[in-house]
Amino acid sequence: MNQGEKMFRVAIVGRPNVGKSSLFNRLIGKRKAIVEDIPGVTRDRIVSTTDWRGVKFEVVDTGGYITSDEDKFAPYIRKQVEKEIQDADLLVFVVDGKQGITPLDKEIAAMLHKTEKPVIVAVNKIDDPEKEKLAYEFYELGFDEVVPISTIQKLGLAELLDKIVEHIPDYEKEIEYEEEEEDKDYIKVAIVGKPNAGKSSLLNAILGEERVLVSDIPGTTRDTVDTLFEKDGQKFLFLDTAGIRKKSKVEYGVEFYSVGRSIEAIEKADVVVLVIDASQGATEQDQKIAGLIQRRYKPAVIVINKIDMLKEKELEKVINQVKEKLYFLNYAPIVLTSAAKKIGIDELLEKIVYVYNQAWKRVGTGQLNRAIKQIMSLRQPPSYQGKPLKIYYATQLEGKPPAFLLFVNKAEGFKENYVKFLENNLRKLLGLENAPIKLIFRGKDEEKD
Repeated sequence: MNQGEKMFRVAIVGRPNVGKSSLFNRLIGKRKAIVEDIPGVTRDRIVSTTDWRGVKFEVVDTGGYITSDEDKFAPYIRKQVEKEIQDADLLVFVVDGKQGITPLDKEIAAMLHKTEKPVIVAVNKIDDPEKEKLAYEFYELGFDEVVPISTIQKLGLAELLDKIVEHIPDYEKEIEYEEEEEDKDYIKVAIVGKPNAGKSSLLNAILGEERVLVSDIPGTTRDTVDTLFEKDGQKFLFLDTAGIRKKSKVEYGVEFYSVGRSIEAIEKADVVVLVIDASQGATEQDQKIAGLIQRRYKPAVIVINKIDMLKEKELEKVINQVKEKLYFLNYAPIVLTSAAKKIGIDELLEKIVYVYNQAWKRVGTGQLNRAIKQIMSLRQPPSYQGKPLKIYYATQLEGKPPAFLLFVNKAEGFKENYVKFLENNLRKLLGLENAPIKLIFRGKDEEKD
């Protein structure tokens, strides 16, 4: 960066006592902001410089934003926060995942929408992977990027940092350049999983099956080598997940990095293969990686590897355990493999192609709306604020995976349980059983109330 050139500025904003200062300290890797479990401790802006993946940027911790004047410092804090919002290039809006959306969160969200600046919602205090679903309700605030984190448990921070640097212009230029050089006639596949699950041996079994390795080509990340492979006329680019994460000044621990190294490959992939060790079943680490896949709406295949080490009854138990632990990834088919004995390799490649094609599937508008009408006849959505919820019309958006825009009367009234009910039934009725689908709700008549 040239002297005098403005550094990319990230402002951490939110109401008091949601963990803004704790997040600030985690991002810069030192205890600079005072952290206390009482509202209003941070009264002024605190600025520091940090970096991630070799990209430097400024981070600003702001005071807790409140709209009332019950605190004598409130008007001063509001003025400082509003000035920082104007100066920042990106806003990280911190909310409390345990408390859920509050009226003040909604007021702050409305203010941030008016700025038209990029906003990442960091849902803090999600200290257990099984509680990540609590973060879903924060999509109601109207922002596309919602990341569950725990500043105490150091969870989700790598994903948040990845999201931040994606907004930095120099980083974006690099990504665009890399994509221009990519050939578009192959399926990009990321093989991910915890250490020793058998990822490398599985890839070797795939490459050795037909021995038609086209070439070893340098990957888009300098520290990796991606592998191009062809079988029966279909090309695959297997993304190497080793060595992606560069060391940062922020010390997050070995386990944190093992998750972080998978993030970039998942982001780039058309299909993600999650490898589970049959002798261990789905572990907490596997749940974390599956969460990364699910939150990005990535087509996926779950591989239970090393099946030759188990008896038939033991294997049945493992399959059921994997389904139970990774219930949120229920659209991903399960393939049983033994890399050592080359069992299940052909089926895996077939499933990769199948889920890839499902992710590109287009659904007619008439078919979509008939399906929604049929689903609602099975189970009406619960009432909201004493009024029935209505779905007027739906249409599919461009791109992949399949995303459907639903015009409704009250978008905030559609809660997770009913949204999942819609998703699961739409998959069945539209032939998208193995595709991640995204439902976007848009209210039509909030102004009338």
